[in-house]
Amino acid sequence: MSKEKIPEKLPLEKDVDIELEYKIYSFWDKIKKYTKFLGLAVILILLGSVGYYFYEKKEEEKNAKASVYVLKINNLLADNKKDEANKLIQEFEKNYKDTSYYKLILAYKIMMLKDEGKNDLNLVRDLESKLNTQLSKGVKEYKAYLEYKSGNSNKAKEDLKSITKEDYNYISAQSLLALIYKKEGNITEAEKIFKNIQENKNYRYFSILARENL
Repeated sequence: MSKEKIPEKLPLEKDVDIELEYKIYSFWDKIKKYTKFLGLAVILILLGSVGYYFYEKKEEEKNAKASVYVLKINNLLADNKKDEANKLIQEFEKNYKDTSYYKLILAYKIMMLKDEGKNDLNLVRDLESKLNTQLSKGVKEYKAYLEYKSGNSNKAKEDLKSITKEDYNYISAQSLLALIYKKEGNITEAEKIFKNIQENKNYRYFSILARENL
């Protein structure tokens, strides 16, 4: 009776990487007890993504509503309907103070006070802190003026000195700084700044102002 011939090699398909296959099964054997946790992690990630999506949509909707308020307030102020504008501003501050449009509301409030011949230094400080563009330099200059008016000339000078040649309002800020020095009796420092301004022919108004103060 003939013995059944034993194959010399295992009947594996051609090009199978035994080492790689072993590593895969070995890895699976190690992690399979954690699959429930892995599944939970995947679910949490998915829920987080969905939650973030809905959060984004909600924020988008909130900003859209805030922009409508800003437009209405702007139109009311253009028509000089300040009482109605104030009511909408109060509503805005209750519901949309955390949106980027709040900067505009602060600007409106500052302008409305200026129209009445009033100032609110805290409002100006708040607006400056929320701006990160060149506009913040203009607000800083106005804040410096209010600081000086309220008796805090050192803070005013500090703010004005922080406005550099690269800023659009450098010359006007320097003019205000020189006027403060002059009011304080520091004529030497005031004249030094006024002479520099007078030499700048690009700003005729400030050049004339400087000449008149020399």
